[in-house]
Amino acid sequence: MARLDASGRISDQATLHVLGWAPGEPLTITAVDGAVILRRDPRGVFTLAPAGYLQIPAPLRTRHGLTAGDRVLLTAVPRRATLLIYTTALLHQQLVDHHSSLLGGDQP
Repeated sequence: MARLDASGRISDQATLHVLGWAPGEPLTITAVDGAVILRRDPRGVFTLAPAGYLQIPAPLRTRHGLTAGDRVLLTAVPRRATLLIYTTALLHQQLVDHHSSLLGGDQP
């Protein structure tokens, strides 16, 4: 878990280390079904900041309702050189759906 700052930056050195990403790394950033997806891509138009933090572009933050102080779940997928960022809203909905299925359709 990490916290988004006012500029949309996230700092998590442990996750970046697992991915083997270094400052200046070219990245592609997209969003699908509520998750922000960062991929190492030699043709990427985004880069990992010199200080080693990630920055989610403002349009993606707006689309997913991310604001300063929000916590997100970071999931590294090293074999795909990919980082998935899940919003707490998405995690909440997934858990509600899961709990509902466990409880026979009843909402928790």
